[in-house]
Amino acid sequence: MVLESVVADLLNRFLGNYVENLNKSQLKLGIWGGKRLLNVFFLLKSELDVPFKVKAGQIDKLTLKIPWKNLYGEAVVATLEGLYLLIVPGASIEYDAEKEEKSLQDTKQKELSRIEDALQKAAEKGAHSGEFIYGLENFVYKDIKPGRKRKKHKKHFKKRFKGLDRSKDKPKEARKDTFLEKLATQVIKNVQVKITDIHIKYEDDVTDVARPLSFGVTLGEFSLLTTNEHWTPCILNEAEKIIYKLIRLDSLSAYWNVNCCMSYRGSREQILDQLKSEILTSTNVSPNHQYIFQPISACAKLYMNPYAERELKTPKLNWNIEVQNIAIELTKPQYLSMIDLLESVDYMVRNAPYRKYKPHLPLHTNSRQWWKYAIYSVLEVHIRRYTQMWSWSNIKKHRELLKCYKVAYKNKLTQSKVSEELQKQIQDLEKSLDVFNIILARQQAEVEVIRSGQKLKKKSADTEEKRGSWFSGFWGKKESKKKDEESLIPETIDDFMTPEEKDKLFTAIGYSESTYNLTLPKQYVAHIMTLKLVSTSVTLRENKNIPEILKIQIIGLGTQISQRPGAQALRVEAKLEHWYITGLKQQDIVPSLVASVGDTASSLFKIEFETNPEESPADQTLIVQSQPVEVIYDAKTINAVIEFFRSNKGLDLEQITSATLTKLEEIKERTATGLTHIIETRKVLDLRINLKPSYLVIPQTGFHHENSNLLILDFGTFQLNSKDRGLQKTTNSSMEEIIDKAYDRFDVEIKSVQLLFARSDLKYQEDYL
Repeated sequence: MVLESVVADLLNRFLGNYVENLNKSQLKLGIWGGKRLLNVFFLLKSELDVPFKVKAGQIDKLTLKIPWKNLYGEAVVATLEGLYLLIVPGASIEYDAEKEEKSLQDTKQKELSRIEDALQKAAEKGAHSGEFIYGLENFVYKDIKPGRKRKKHKKHFKKRFKGLDRSKDKPKEARKDTFLEKLATQVIKNVQVKITDIHIKYEDDVTDVARPLSFGVTLGEFSLLTTNEHWTPCILNEAEKIIYKLIRLDSLSAYWNVNCCMSYRGSREQILDQLKSEILTSTNVSPNHQYIFQPISACAKLYMNPYAERELKTPKLNWNIEVQNIAIELTKPQYLSMIDLLESVDYMVRNAPYRKYKPHLPLHTNSRQWWKYAIYSVLEVHIRRYTQMWSWSNIKKHRELLKCYKVAYKNKLTQSKVSEELQKQIQDLEKSLDVFNIILARQQAEVEVIRSGQKLKKKSADTEEKRGSWFSGFWGKKESKKKDEESLIPETIDDFMTPEEKDKLFTAIGYSESTYNLTLPKQYVAHIMTLKLVSTSVTLRENKNIPEILKIQIIGLGTQISQRPGAQALRVEAKLEHWYITGLKQQDIVPSLVASVGDTASSLFKIEFETNPEESPADQTLIVQSQPVEVIYDAKTINAVIEFFRSNKGLDLEQITSATLTKLEEIKERTATGLTHIIETRKVLDLRINLKPSYLVIPQTGFHHENSNLLILDFGTFQLNSKDRGLQKTTNSSMEEIIDKAYDRFDVEIKSVQLLFARSDLKYQEDYL
């Protein structure tokens, strides 16, 4: 079958990019045999971007079992045992000019591929940028009759953009989506996954030489198993129509060590042995780690009924996730270390251009080399670079490079088979040009080729290669009768399988070409996902063995997401049962800062959001409700928390915050036309907020006890409801009227707000609240 070769090719393509000693020929033969076992292969060191590098990595065992003889009836089992990875700052590894250049070129090629893919997707979606870049060929080869008036040309030009209406292809697209959905269901039914012993660690002695840090994530086991209706793992039953999947997560933990020993200086074997020994389990707790959160265990139950849309009695997919306990703990040294690391990463990014000049020598005894490093960094990276950049000889050289690249790329576009010499010429030229100029030259080359009346042969080949997966051409007929006889990957399902194999596949996944476009009732709920966190806590400590400064406990946090495809509706509901906050222990008393005091039968906090609701004419509804909460001020706890988050030095994250500032500038640039469009097309939101009266208690002495006088602020009841704003029209409206219509209007009601002073002998909760 062709399927084996496709799977083997995919494994070679993806695994080959990440491992050093993968034998591709053996992998292909092993896949054909139905089971392949890969033992101990190493991860590449150049797969992470600057400023981080992989020091050592290994996968102990990778098993993939594919039952080719009964692919639709037996389970496909994937097992990964032992993934170990040690990451270090790039500055801690000695500069290698050859590797750095290769990494820079790889990054450039990835960016070029990303931009080309984005432009291709924009063209497929009918974006104007895509039309001019990838759709030029269609404009040139349109059969335009001579002598047409300019008006006709305009009309023809508009027709290109209106031609994006593919209503005729909607049945074909719907059929394709239904087939893929059923095929994905069959894959989930037959797949079983087990992952054990994962440890990913980062070590850093560059941020603070006196206090090295390390942090990492460990995982004991993750499994995806097939079960029966009682959620007991079992052997796959081919006749069973309902799918039950059990997902388990065991011993997931994270740690952050401060002032710890570094292991990256050791050999590969020593590093891997230490990574293996530090995986946290119920029987193995590493005493050297300062854990941010202790082992987390979770369980997810997945129920799938592929035939639910016919019966309309049960959901098609019901997913229940339950996490028992998440205990997060943070000390002040860990927090300060995180701040230092963020600043260090920012410095490492800015220092990347100067790494080639940096001496790997101590500072105090080698001042000459370090002064030379400082001088050459400024001289070579800034002064000489900018001086050379604007010289006539450099401008002339740059233009010649662009012309040569454009000519070479035009030859590539017009040749059905690119020679190795031409490919090497293009690669050499791309090494000297940046991403912007490469993209600019490629676009100019495409335009010139199209204007000359030539076909973009290479472009078509590239498109076929990208779309040549066996999913993409399932339902489309070949547009050209010519076919590359050397191609091993089929374009359509008829080429991919024989009629007997195709019928067998359709029967296995429960698909029929005649019943694909099923209209569902608007009230039918097809997908449900429920998440429940039984207990969650966040603790702040001054140090590891010191009592906590602050502890936040959240009990009974649940979220449910449901979807009604017939109405294109989505509903999200979140509930919180209880919320407690305790402070710094004083006088053998742990003060309560926040506690739930409302009706125990109701949820403390509840929020509901729904699109296209059944019971409301609005497009969206948002309902927020809360029960009373008692908040008590404790002076020592508040002061300790402020001191906990106080850092002695200011934090300046230039590189990290630059993207955020750029995004804010884009948000601020709104024109009057855009604002008008938002007003006329925005959704109608039905907002209802009802907050029961909570209150703040301030003790006279700053510490709440039985004999303290109290100042009590009762916030009262808060209610907010949307007002119907009617139909908004902005035709012939002034800018002031447009801005006025941009606002939503609400009815706000606040009542029973009061400020009380209570002596120690008064029972204020019973008498006044």
